[in-house]
Amino acid sequence: MNTFDVIIIGFGKGGKTLAAEFAKRGQKVAIIERSDKMYGGTCINIGCIPTKTLLHASGLYRRLQEAQAEGLSVSEAHVDMARLQERRLEVISSLREGIAVQFQKKGVILFTGTGRILEKEKVLVTTGKEEILLTAPRILIAAGAKTAVPPIPGINLPGVEDSAGLLARQEPYDSLIIIGGGVIGMEFASFYSDLGKKVTVLEAMDRILPGMDREISQNLKMILKKRGVDIHTKASVTRVERMEEGGFVCYYEEKGQAFSASAKGLLAAVGRRADGESVWSGQLLGPSGTERGRIPVDENYRTRI
Repeated sequence: MNTFDVIIIGFGKGGKTLAAEFAKRGQKVAIIERSDKMYGGTCINIGCIPTKTLLHASGLYRRLQEAQAEGLSVSEAHVDMARLQERRLEVISSLREGIAVQFQKKGVILFTGTGRILEKEKVLVTTGKEEILLTAPRILIAAGAKTAVPPIPGINLPGVEDSAGLLARQEPYDSLIIIGGGVIGMEFASFYSDLGKKVTVLEAMDRILPGMDREISQNLKMILKKRGVDIHTKASVTRVERMEEGGFVCYYEEKGQAFSASAKGLLAAVGRRADGESVWSGQLLGPSGTERGRIPVDENYRTRI
């Protein structure tokens, strides 16, 4: 029963694409995901889809506030965060359940639990109730990524948010500092500014969205500044402290000078890093292990095992 042609660790975009392909070829496939709340991976559950759901609603709210300039009068418009969060969960649940049903029809066996490679051809799945040993001649690792935590003193203080925590928050902060001007940071800067909240962005690189075309970066910076977002680039955060009255203060250096910014909420959004450590038992990869979460492979994406 627990012998397969292929075992895939990770039910995200990579894992589900691989599983569908092997199932189409008539292979017996097992796919492992640590939580049923993460079927479909980061994009569906705590990334692209839920952030776009919130941004769609906040964008409508902002346009309502701006409608008077177009000759429309709107009164008593407000954001119902409880209903907005319900909507977010409805969208996620619908997609997640659809994927699970689709894979059942394909004959893919889904295990919910933590998968660890014990040795060649053997994976142990640990659920909340039991341990299940799976075997296959092929093991594919699609464990994805996790939030990167920058080495900043105070960044691990209670209350400092990551993107998943801020996404699920029932009430928005009145003011927010975002460390990181990448895609994640800019999505939350857009959402909070749409709601009329005070937002400060601290980005260490010379521009926001450093991985995208400069035109996109410049245009978005101009748009957000017009909406009141305070954006600082080449800003290196040196430490984070809690304030006695609640909230946080960030100390940072910009153009050789020391500054500080304070807000009720703080989001650490410096990006994501590979999550390769979680799939191995012991020292299977040898003394060097993974490289900041990345698994060493050869030109054919094969590990050392």
